[in-house]
Amino acid sequence: MQVNIQELVKETGSAEKLYPGKRVIKKYVQPGEYKSHCVVFDWRSDLLRVELKAGLSGKSLDLKDLKNYPVSYQAPTFIELVAGNDDTTKDTEEEEEEGTTGKSGGGGKKPTVKKLEESELSLSAFDKVTTGDVSKTAEIKKFVVMGKELAKEAYAKAFDNFKTQLHQAKVMAMDIMKDVGDVIKKATPGGGLEAKGDESVKYKYDAEKTHALFGGMSVS
Repeated sequence: MQVNIQELVKETGSAEKLYPGKRVIKKYVQPGEYKSHCVVFDWRSDLLRVELKAGLSGKSLDLKDLKNYPVSYQAPTFIELVAGNDDTTKDTEEEEEEGTTGKSGGGGKKPTVKKLEESELSLSAFDKVTTGDVSKTAEIKKFVVMGKELAKEAYAKAFDNFKTQLHQAKVMAMDIMKDVGDVIKKATPGGGLEAKGDESVKYKYDAEKTHALFGGMSVS
């Protein structure tokens, strides 16, 4: 499933542009202790990670602090996207290849710019930013909600729910699962615990039962 990178950032209400090497943090300040959270957009090389985190710093909290937050913020919730090669990127690569077919022997060649997947956070990434040659779309590689990895058939609905959450007053991990159904691929325990084997589970979203546990439903 492909998504538009810049449009996803705009859903938060931010006018910032996202590009390789940049990190954008959308803060959701909530009344009361251990309620505030944030969504971090972290673009490293060709991999863009969008993650819901407890606290406002955008950093992973120590377990002794993380345990004070609601359960829905303790287990990992994130999307991993692989930036695609759209037409703009392809045209740039073709021009670079043409530049290398000039004069032989020293001065006629232009330096070859490494592709994003070959050089993490390289100078070439920032060169692409200045010329506008940044991938506009990305493919969802992995989608995890509260430690539960979703199957591909769940991506569209879960992603739509996530975008709705982004421009609200808070992001509720449970709401991302609304109307998603039984499409959990793998479950990972929260609180920093590691998964043991293929812990496949069946999951059913029930707003009434989960209301008190996860702090209530967000306002549509």
